[in-house]
Amino acid sequence: MPRLRWIPLSIATVLCLLSLSCGKGGQQPNLHDRILAADVSKFCRVPDACFNPNVLAIESGYFVTTFNGSKPEHERVPTNGLAKYLQALPVQAWPLGPSITISPSDDVLDPRAVEQNFNAAQQLCRSLGLEVQVRPGG
Repeated sequence: MPRLRWIPLSIATVLCLLSLSCGKGGQQPNLHDRILAADVSKFCRVPDACFNPNVLAIESGYFVTTFNGSKPEHERVPTNGLAKYLQALPVQAWPLGPSITISPSDDVLDPRAVEQNFNAAQQLCRSLGLEVQVRPGG
């Protein structure tokens, strides 16, 4: 009979461990870890043509510039879509590792909206594990 007291505790422990492992197993690695795991340095063939994404905070969201080699590609991204957009980029878009440049636009009618988006982008990118490099207005 003394063994029967441990059965509920053992079952509870097993269930707890399973729930923890299942919760983590279903999640994708964060952006930082995914970039590092890809050994992105191999995507940088010509050193002067290696650029990571740039985010320009504007009043209504962001302009994100990515690079295909040295050719820039621009995308307008709404305020609430930045995380999803960055996470969907292929690892080749990060040849310099998990870092991103963020700038506030200086051609605006509503500087408060730009400042809010600029600050939100910095916070979001840091939460994704990216090293944030801030550049003056652009």
